[in-house]
Amino acid sequence: MTDQTSYETPKRRSLWRRIVDWLRGDSQPVAPPEPAKSFVPAKQEKVEYQPSSEDEPMTVLCQGDVFEFQVYVDLLWSTHVMPYEELTHQAREYTASARDTVRERAWKVARAYSPYQAVEAEAAIQAELDSGWCYSDDAGLVRCTAKVRVLPDPRVREHLRPFSLLELEVEAEASLGRLRVERLGELTHRWQKLFEEIGHGPTVVHAAQMTKPDFATVVARLAGQRRDSATKLIDLLHQTTKDHQHLGLYEFANAYDSALQAFRKQMGLDDSLWSAQPSSVDSGPGTKEKS
Repeated sequence: MTDQTSYETPKRRSLWRRIVDWLRGDSQPVAPPEPAKSFVPAKQEKVEYQPSSEDEPMTVLCQGDVFEFQVYVDLLWSTHVMPYEELTHQAREYTASARDTVRERAWKVARAYSPYQAVEAEAAIQAELDSGWCYSDDAGLVRCTAKVRVLPDPRVREHLRPFSLLELEVEAEASLGRLRVERLGELTHRWQKLFEEIGHGPTVVHAAQMTKPDFATVVARLAGQRRDSATKLIDLLHQTTKDHQHLGLYEFANAYDSALQAFRKQMGLDDSLWSAQPSSVDSGPGTKEKS
């Protein structure tokens, strides 16, 4: 009988089987020890470190190889496998290499842009650096990313200064002009509402004299213009009334006369101003006008 060793969990034997096996000296198969599990350190939270910005920028040539872009670099370091103190140590070790990487990538991109395109060059260089890169040693893996700020060559900035000042001046004048038009429209609208509310009657003219002289002058001028216009319209209505009366169109003549009286009342005009003119129309032939 061949005893086949199994490392699976053995089935429970009967009491008789265990007695027989004990008498024969057969022992229960022993399962091999489980292999030791390798220790995997738990993943830490992300740790970041950003050193202070350096005052000195790196320079890369622009298109044409005459002028340069000034590139200010901020390095950001991060890791998941070491504490903050170790990360700062690793950052100091790799800073020189990281700046070389930034310079190499920025140099390749900057040559495609003119000295006046610092904004466009900054966006292109940043896009080239966004992917980042990593460093690794016995302490673990650290990741480096860079943020850049690009300024044009100082000589280019000095050349553009007069044009920028002129542009600012033109823009300021345009803004001032728009503001003046806006304020003038607002002020005119407010004066218009004021004159519509107070009117142009004789009492308004006298009351305006108690205010500022300029306001009183304007109110008096408006009242005079309104009276002149009213006088012309009254003369026209009066003449039209007489013409229709002479033609025997008394119904129309009475209508014009009613309109004339209503207009006088609306304008607040004293009938004595037109005392020499007829104030009513006869209802038919044979009647005389009242003087």
